[in-house]
Amino acid sequence: MARPLRIRPATPEELDRLHRLLEQPLRPWQRRRLEAALLHFAGHTAQDIAALLAVHVNTVYADLRLFHHRRLDGLLLQRPLGAPPRLTPPQRRTIWRLAQQPPSELGLPYGRWSLAKFRDYLIRHRIISAISREHLRRVLKKGGTRSAA
Repeated sequence: MARPLRIRPATPEELDRLHRLLEQPLRPWQRRRLEAALLHFAGHTAQDIAALLAVHVNTVYADLRLFHHRRLDGLLLQRPLGAPPRLTPPQRRTIWRLAQQPPSELGLPYGRWSLAKFRDYLIRHRIISAISREHLRRVLKKGGTRSAA
């Protein structure tokens, strides 16, 4: 059974702009979103639209909800891809700076960093909330620092 859609109807101005936008060169995902909205306003169901555009029905629902919340401009904006970065640039710089210092300068009883000890130090001093040793190794490598482990 089809899910009920509560998408606000398009105004005549929006439909006119939608037709004009579809005549311009667009990225494939923009064209798909605009076509899904146009087909919905023409009376097609989400399942029919998904079959016509060769996409999953959930993609159609997402496109239509996007129109409902952000209007036509929302259909043209690209969503950020991937997970957001967990480390900020200041955190990375702090990690790189601390990695250059011997642990003894920070009052610790050992002479060299290991990934495990450095990770524990960063978490204990609340520079970061969590990080795996492998991720820490990659961050250090990007900063030009060689890890001790």
